[in-house]
Amino acid sequence: GLLGSQLEKASIRLNVATAPALWIRVDPQQIDQVLINLIQNAAESIGRDGTITLRARSGLMPLAGSPSRSIRAKAGQGTPAVVLEVADTGKGIHPKVQERLFDPFFTTKEAGTGLGLSIAARIVEKHGGALQYQTEVDRGTTFGIVLPLGKQHEYKTQT
Repeated sequence: GLLGSQLEKASIRLNVATAPALWIRVDPQQIDQVLINLIQNAAESIGRDGTITLRARSGLMPLAGSPSRSIRAKAGQGTPAVVLEVADTGKGIHPKVQERLFDPFFTTKEAGTGLGLSIAARIVEKHGGALQYQTEVDRGTTFGIVLPLGKQHEYKTQT
């Protein structure tokens, strides 16, 4: 809702894919901040006339030392996780930019601070997860917020 009018003006569709019930323990405001940042970055990459897709799926959290670019862990390597994905049909990320993508104060935008992705990654790490991505120049990028899978009985339901 917060970004709807901005996306509509740029003719960018926001698709929210249905997902099975998955449980994570997070600070909702902080994860909202991460998602807003990723959606804004996706919209800027698209410019006009494209699609941003939000989806959630179960997956594996790669073991320590796994490359941060891979959203999917190798079979049998990792712990159960939930992956919140923000996929866009934008320009993708050039390999030279990928080298510094999460560096504080690094930006490719004229008015950017270079803090968005580094703060987003830090928030996700504080939740025991990782911010990862897959990209292809001129095809788009998918960012994955990989968080430890919770158990339903750990959560209180609000009445």
